[in-house]
Formats: sequence, C-alpha cells, structure tokens
Amino acid sequence: MKNINEIKYLKKKSSRREFLTRMAATGALGSSVLSGRVFAQAAGTPAPEPAGAIPNDKVMAEKFSAMRMHSERPLTASLTAEFHHFPTTPNERMFVRNNLLTPDLDIAKHRVTVKGLVNKELTFSVDELRKQFPVVRTAAMLECAGAGRTGYVPRPSGTPWPTTGGMGCPVWNGVRLRDVLLAAGVRDNAVHVAGQGGDFGVVATAAPVIRSIPLSKAMEPHTLLVFGMNDGPLPKIHGYPLRLLAPGWAGSASTKWLHTLTVLDAPFKGTYMDTSYRIPRDPVRPGEKMPPDALVTEDMPVKSMITSPAPNAVFKVRRALLIEGRAWVGEGSVRRVEVSFDEGVTWQRAHLAAATDKYAWRLFSAEFHPEKPGYTTVLARATGSRGNTQPMLPPWNPLGYFWNGVHRVGFMVEA
Repeated sequence: MKNINEIKYLKKKSSRREFLTRMAATGALGSSVLSGRVFAQAAGTPAPEPAGAIPNDKVMAEKFSAMRMHSERPLTASLTAEFHHFPTTPNERMFVRNNLLTPDLDIAKHRVTVKGLVNKELTFSVDELRKQFPVVRTAAMLECAGAGRTGYVPRPSGTPWPTTGGMGCPVWNGVRLRDVLLAAGVRDNAVHVAGQGGDFGVVATAAPVIRSIPLSKAMEPHTLLVFGMNDGPLPKIHGYPLRLLAPGWAGSASTKWLHTLTVLDAPFKGTYMDTSYRIPRDPVRPGEKMPPDALVTEDMPVKSMITSPAPNAVFKVRRALLIEGRAWVGEGSVRRVEVSFDEGVTWQRAHLAAATDKYAWRLFSAEFHPEKPGYTTVLARATGSRGNTQPMLPPWNPLGYFWNGVHRVGFMVEA
C-alpha cells in the first residue's frame, strides 16, 4: 500500500541520489545537506567491520530505499510516518537501533541459558524452544526510548530520531518467557530478569548490552523469546537468531541476540540501566542535567502519528479527504483519537478501528471536506485508558526520551 508522496519518492530517489553524490564529490554541496545513506556514500567507504560483525551496507541493503540512516556506529535508521501506512510493519520498514555492532550468529550453534535465582539452570537451542514450549504469534509495538528526540528544544544528544521515527509494529513469533522461567523454577526472592545480548563493540572493553526488567513484566504473557518476525526468520539486524521482546516498553528492554537470562534479586546494575535509558522522576528545566534520583525507562507514553496524507500532499477543494494514522500506548489501551484542522483550537473524534493484539497499534481515520483552497494542517492526539492524553509538547528531559508531542501534517488544497 503506497500513498501518493511515497510513489513520487520512489520515482525521484535514484536521480536525486546520483545528483547529490556527484555534487558532494565536487565540493559543491555542503555536508550538512547530506543525510542518510547519501552521506555514507559521499563520505567514502566506511572502515571494515571486525571479524564476526555484519557490515552496515549488507544490513541496509535489506531495508526500504527511503530509510534514513542516522548514524553508522552504532547503526541507527528509520522511516517517518508516511512510510508506515501498513496494518503491521514489514521487515524492510522496521527501524534499526544498535548499541554495538551487528553480530553474525549461527542458529545451529546458538544457545540461551537461564540461570540465577532458579531451581534448575537450563540451556536451550532455538529448535528446542520451538519443540518444548507453545509457539505464539502476536503483533506488538517496539519503539526506541529516544524516538522523536528531535522534537525537543534544546535538542538533547543522542540519535536524531525524527518525531515519527524509531518505532514499528511487526508480527512476532516466539515462545512466552514465562513458560521458560516456570520450567526453570523461579525462586521466591526473584525481582528482576536480565537479558544479555551477543553484540560486541569495536573495542573489547565496550560494556556488554545487559538490561533487566521486573519479574512481573517478564511473566506477562506477551513478553516473548522471539525467533521469528512477520512469520519468517528473525532478521539478523533485529536479533537473529533469538531476542527478548518486552512489548510496549522502551526498546532497550528487548535484548537482541539473546544468549543469557539471569534471574536477580534486584535490578541489574550497569550502563544500560544506570547511565543511559533514564528519565527524571519529576520534570526539569530544558537544558538541565539528569537528577540523581532518575528512573529507568519502562513503558512508553501514549502516542499517535498521521500516516496519510503525507507532508505537502496536494488535494482538490470540496473533495472528501481521508485522514489515517496509528495510535498506541505502552501499557493499558488507546481509548480515543482526536484530530484538529484549526491548529488545536477544536478537536473531533476520529474513528478508531477495533483493537487487535494487546500491544499492537490501533488504526484510526477521519474525513475532512476542504471548503476553500490553501495550505491546511491536521493534528492528531491520542488518549490512553489511564486518561493520559498526548500533550502539544511533552516535558523536556536530558536524554531526549519519551517524546509524544502531537503530530502535525500540512498539505495543500487546490481549486
């Protein structure tokens, strides 16, 4: 399913990329204009990856051509809202967020070990997980904690995710983490479960990617050990051959390339719990540093985005226009979505499609009947079951996490 702007993009992308690359080569184009893979091509061939890591160009070759690369080490890339006009997110359109390099792992040799506060330490191959536990299938949101970071002013450091970049809702295939933990026997003093991934850094001293989640989230029936995505193999960039999925929570909680699960009597202490992926307990002034009593990021805030029309699309006056989009919330459910055509002065209810899987986004739509030509805007905001409504601008935080400001799209209406 492609909207008008996406079709136009596909027609123009080759000639535009060739032009930019030629201009960059002659010095006629400043580096600030270049972005994504165009910048990577113009800047020359990147340094080769260490042994055991998959090169970025090989990973990105599997992605949709409009995907913008935000950084190369670590590899990050995403698409904005108009490229997410699908009921669920295809593999090629799922955002990319590495903390280290992309490991090239062999599923035949890969094992995951469950240890710590368990009655019996267990080790499984991916095939053994499939055979010993019920396999489940669910659509669920996965989103980087920093998704939308560029919406904050001043802009915090970190991956420059656009306001509608850094999230997706694929179908996941795997087994319940709860079933695996019950097989190992969780002890009474268990509090958190830590996942460790097999990714590694350019230097051997890079901190391993370890993040823990509360036992209650680990035992939630939608928290999975995933080996499939959209009913096919889990792509290597998304954690092949096995990853943790803690749906609705900050993406860092969903450890990729999972090889160890450790049941603990307290939250894990480490880089991805104590230094990064933290938010202030109470709002701070823009530009202030992280307070010492900051909290670890957990469930994502309520959010929505307009997938159609695309920015600057053109329509005819007095012809019905269908506004469409997606809404989601980390925990709970989406109660309603509203749209505004007067910059938020008034709001009207959008049609909210029936809920599907618990952590999947909800589709919404609304009709607009433009009565006069000119530049027009549409805004969308969602409200969750806890009564939490998207703000026009969310409170600033030092690491730029949990952006959920109201999404705004402008388009032209012609006579």
